[in-house]
Amino acid sequence: MSISDLRPIRIRIRDLLDDATAGTWARPLRTVLSSIGIAIGIAALVAITGVAGSNKAQYLNELDRMGANLLTVEPGKDTNDKTVPLPATALEMIERIAPVTNAAAVYAVPSTVRAYRTDRVPINQTRGLLVQAAGPGLPAAIDADLAWGQWFSNASRILPTVVLGSQAATALGIAYPGQRIWVADQWHSVIGVLHPVGLAGGIDHAVFLGDDWARDTIWRQFTDTTGATPGSIATIYVNTHPGTAAQVRPVLAGTANPAAPQYVGVSQLSDYADVRELADTSLTSLATALAAIALLIGGVGIANTMIVSVIERRGEIGLRLALGARRTHIATQFIFEALALAAIGATVGISIGILATIGYAAVNAQAAALPITAIVAAPALALTVGIIAGAYPAWRATRLTPNEALRTA
Repeated sequence: MSISDLRPIRIRIRDLLDDATAGTWARPLRTVLSSIGIAIGIAALVAITGVAGSNKAQYLNELDRMGANLLTVEPGKDTNDKTVPLPATALEMIERIAPVTNAAAVYAVPSTVRAYRTDRVPINQTRGLLVQAAGPGLPAAIDADLAWGQWFSNASRILPTVVLGSQAATALGIAYPGQRIWVADQWHSVIGVLHPVGLAGGIDHAVFLGDDWARDTIWRQFTDTTGATPGSIATIYVNTHPGTAAQVRPVLAGTANPAAPQYVGVSQLSDYADVRELADTSLTSLATALAAIALLIGGVGIANTMIVSVIERRGEIGLRLALGARRTHIATQFIFEALALAAIGATVGISIGILATIGYAAVNAQAAALPITAIVAAPALALTVGIIAGAYPAWRATRLTPNEALRTA
């Protein structure tokens, strides 16, 4: 009985794994160089996605601070061009809307009230500053931080104190707490100054009085030429969950004034939500495209290595075929070797990508946005690339006959 009469032997999965491992580590330098290709691809996938995610988070946070999720509700005018005041319950009703995170009202102050650095400044030199009244909840509603000092508390809102917007503080020359300015024919102590608040631009040029102080004291001393009433709402600032401003805006008018929603003005600040979506889509698409290119380069590297491996190992292939190995065994061995290279590259690439993302975020003082989806998907992508890259060399190996393989060894 000749060798050719022998029945093909069966090879266990464990034996295939052992052969693939042995074939991989038998050429350590080539294994390392081949794994570098896929490692670069996976590292690029994780790092680019992570860097784009960190930049996106930073960018969207800046848009939020500028008012991407900020809406304003104001009294509108009727057909006779007269202001229709908002009901006293408007703020409470708006706060009940589910996506609303914070809402706060700014109250009218008599239009004849102005703010000056001292009582010696001519009354016509107002510097364009707007005097308004507000309660304790305004900073949370507009995402405002204090540059120094403090906002109104339940105690200070009934006293002659003021908080200044950033531009108002500059115009009045206020640089530290305890300084006083002249408002409504009396001195008021400055207890705080706000950081710039972006799209809520009126805040930056405003001089804020405590709402209780304005209602109980200022309105008794001054009259209003516009017809506003004491304690009437000038503006309600509404802050929503990210991405929900467009859903909230249509219901604000009816919620604020159910009897006359057509006389309620709602701001257009939520149009910046479209910028959020555009930025999100653009950065994600860019990261995906660059990562795909990097993975393609890694796949080409693995395919090239496996083709060369088939050429170099023709003698081994011919001998195994002559001893009864099935062609499927030969093909499976080469695919397993490609998978081993891909697995090594994926492990190294994920580690490099995570470190690159963390390093980039640290250098740019950002919060690192580790792409969990990419990290989880990276091994699957690497193995898929390994299978594709090893398929042609494996098919090529199965096309060799024992005589041809041994003759060209």
